[in-house]
Amino acid sequence: MKLTTLKTYKLEVFFLFALVILSFLTLSGNGNADNSAASSGGTFWLPSTVMQSVAALYAVFIAIFILSLQSNSDSTNSIANRIKPPLKMVSYTAAGTIYFNGLILIVFSFGSFSEAKMKVLLVSSLISMVLSLIAVVYTSINLLSNVSGLKTSSEKLAYISDLLRGQEGNPVNPLKQNEKDTQFCIKALDDENPEVRAIAAEALGQAKGPEVEKALLELLEDKNSRVRITAARNLGRIGTENAAEPLIKRLAVDKEPVFRVCAIESLGNLKDKRAIEPLIKNLDDKVPEVRLVAARSLGILGGDKAEEALIAKLNKSSPELQKQIVLSLGNSGSKKTAGLDSKKAAGALIRKLRDKDPELRKCAAESLGKLEDPESVDPLLECLGDTNPEVRNAAAYSLGTLRAEKATDSLLGMLTEEDSELRITAVYALGNIGSRRAVDALLKTLEDSNPWVRRYAADALAKIGDQKATAPLVKNLNDPDPEVRWATAEALRLLDKQNSR
Repeated sequence: MKLTTLKTYKLEVFFLFALVILSFLTLSGNGNADNSAASSGGTFWLPSTVMQSVAALYAVFIAIFILSLQSNSDSTNSIANRIKPPLKMVSYTAAGTIYFNGLILIVFSFGSFSEAKMKVLLVSSLISMVLSLIAVVYTSINLLSNVSGLKTSSEKLAYISDLLRGQEGNPVNPLKQNEKDTQFCIKALDDENPEVRAIAAEALGQAKGPEVEKALLELLEDKNSRVRITAARNLGRIGTENAAEPLIKRLAVDKEPVFRVCAIESLGNLKDKRAIEPLIKNLDDKVPEVRLVAARSLGILGGDKAEEALIAKLNKSSPELQKQIVLSLGNSGSKKTAGLDSKKAAGALIRKLRDKDPELRKCAAESLGKLEDPESVDPLLECLGDTNPEVRNAAAYSLGTLRAEKATDSLLGMLTEEDSELRITAVYALGNIGSRRAVDALLKTLEDSNPWVRRYAADALAKIGDQKATAPLVKNLNDPDPEVRWATAEALRLLDKQNSR
């Protein structure tokens, strides 16, 4: 026999070798005890019972095997290849157990053995039955799992984990491509293990459709907080207006702070105006994180009620919540398409420009730029002299957003700042304002030591559209920084386009 043949049939070789050793140990060393025959009469039934029990168990296993093949007739060959190893293992275990207990019956029929050996053989008989039982039951479960699609909790966990890893590494979502995987995850939501339900809900967050949304909505009532949290977070990603009301109801009664945070974030993402009143109530939540996310979501939703509630809380909150409210007011008041009047929000933010906290002043300056209220120009101009560079930077950016031409001179003065961030922002703002008075100063910044300043200077000169910038820009086509060269080429293209009109 060739070596490769031995490798192929190594299980069979091992089985035969074990039977030879087992037979030798069972049949050898018989004693001549006088009471051996009498004692065998009371124990003869045990190995016989083991043989019958194992044979019955094996018959049940074969029945499961045949039914599994019949239910998957379209892929019998592939299934047979998968289940051949466990089938062999169970078959050999059952055959070995029946053979071993048959030997014991033969030994008992001789009637010449010691009492000690009899006890050893009887214990071994029981052990062989237990081993056969474990092999048959365990392999039957795996057989049903592989063939019929029924999986244990650990198998579901491993399978869905692989799906999630595939989603991370593949920009095209696997669950969108494979409806079978989506259905598998939906069914896994009924698993008794909360870890399986949670990971299935996480995977479904990458899919879409009314069936997926319905399944996640049902999880909002799950006993496990992690499952509810995952469902609430993913409803914000894939949910429709149907998800808002169930989230609002659960938000009112759930005691888990992390769930409330996720539910509030999702309500903000869904942009359903029905959530405004519940979110206003959460501005008074005992947990700071809940109050913060409520303020953020109210800024996303916008509306008069949201804006009024945020302004009312502004001076009665912790510094962290005040910063979030200031940023939210910028988002809420900037929604002009909703017909909102941003005067109240602008007034509240202008007052915060004089706050002792520089971080709060910076946030207020940023938000005022989003509101586009002309009355905020003068207060922002004052902020250009703030002692904190981040406040000056935010004010300069907002003045550029507002296209405040009266800020041109002040911004030109910022071009000499040592802080490169301030110079970059000043260049960007001057480009947005578009005043030709800034052209000469911007031409000088084409030679700035910071490549980002040079890049934004090229952009700004293109926005202003003065043709005198053409020759200096041509020189910058040889800039050592590739980003600057690209911005310069684009600026020249835009200038040429304007000149050809």
